[in-house]
Amino acid sequence: MARQSLLLVDGDPKSLRVMEVSLRKAGYLITTAVNGLDALEKVQISPPDLIISDTKMPVMDGFEFCKKLKADARFEGIPFIFLTNQKAIEDKVHGLELGVDDYLTKPIYIKEIITRVKILLQRRDRDGLEKRDKKSSFSGSIADMGVVDIIQTIELGRKTGIIRVTSADNPPRHGAVYFRNGKVIDAEMGRLRGEKAVYRLLLWNAGEFEIEFSTSLKHPDTIALSSQGLLMEGMRRVDEWGRMLEQLPPLETVFEVDYHELADRLGEIPDEVNGILRLFDGHRSLIQVVDDSEFDDLEALSIISKLYFEGLIYDSHHSAPQAQATVSVGDWISQPPTTSRPPLPPDDASAEAALPTASAVASPQAAPPLPPEPAAEPA
Repeated sequence: MARQSLLLVDGDPKSLRVMEVSLRKAGYLITTAVNGLDALEKVQISPPDLIISDTKMPVMDGFEFCKKLKADARFEGIPFIFLTNQKAIEDKVHGLELGVDDYLTKPIYIKEIITRVKILLQRRDRDGLEKRDKKSSFSGSIADMGVVDIIQTIELGRKTGIIRVTSADNPPRHGAVYFRNGKVIDAEMGRLRGEKAVYRLLLWNAGEFEIEFSTSLKHPDTIALSSQGLLMEGMRRVDEWGRMLEQLPPLETVFEVDYHELADRLGEIPDEVNGILRLFDGHRSLIQVVDDSEFDDLEALSIISKLYFEGLIYDSHHSAPQAQATVSVGDWISQPPTTSRPPLPPDDASAEAALPTASAVASPQAAPPLPPEPAAEPA
């Protein structure tokens, strides 16, 4: 999601600095100006998403700045908040006549400013959707407007239609979210359906989207959660996904199975985990294995993390690791993932003891290595 930009205009350096620091901490990109003329020049260079301006300033005051801004068709739609020490009703009426969206009298609490900013930006997004709704569709970049923002804006506008998304991967992946009267009713992403598909799409931070609006949508409802409930659970999962990824190589990494290690331990691994092991064929990337597995995202990534730290899979760009002292994978797989790979045994004697003997590997009772499955076309 792209950070939203604010232009702060105030002739009082102290007041300007307090607002700048507070709003920057709130997650906004901040540009400052000391008077209306300075602000006009900065708007020309880089139009902000919203403007907060004092009324009393040298060179050009806030009223004149607002008048010139609203007279320019390129900038007339930028939300505008006036800050003033004046309590006279005439000043407020004057500002509203110029097209100001909100009017706050000092002293003002920062929390109040942040709340007003959020409300105005949400209103702007909703109005933008309503204008585009008349065109039946519109498109954009996920980097500029993330899936979370799209769903929230559609919910506010109580829209009906389909969001189609395409990832920036090569080859690209595709997904769709169906919504009726602002509520998400179903989603698709590869083999994923319903809530699981929404959770996966929330992970995308690059790609393109297109929204097709309609007056009615003939599609089954498969998601019972409200849109807000869906997003809350989705963002929790996004955070957990990010924490697990910090312990693993990049999602584009291709893993292979260490068959020497696996041959001595295959019988200890649950059957459902064998299904994931078969996907590590030296061609699929980590994210492709997650896509092709029968588990949901977090379960698949948790299992992969455990297999990686146990030494059963390794980055195909590196040589296979030496065998390590073993534990029961069946018991271990149910425990939380560790944060680092186990160290090698401290001496040669213990290392040799940990290696399976040739007779053990060749024994008829030992389970044979799993043959890799052919790579599926990525969804």
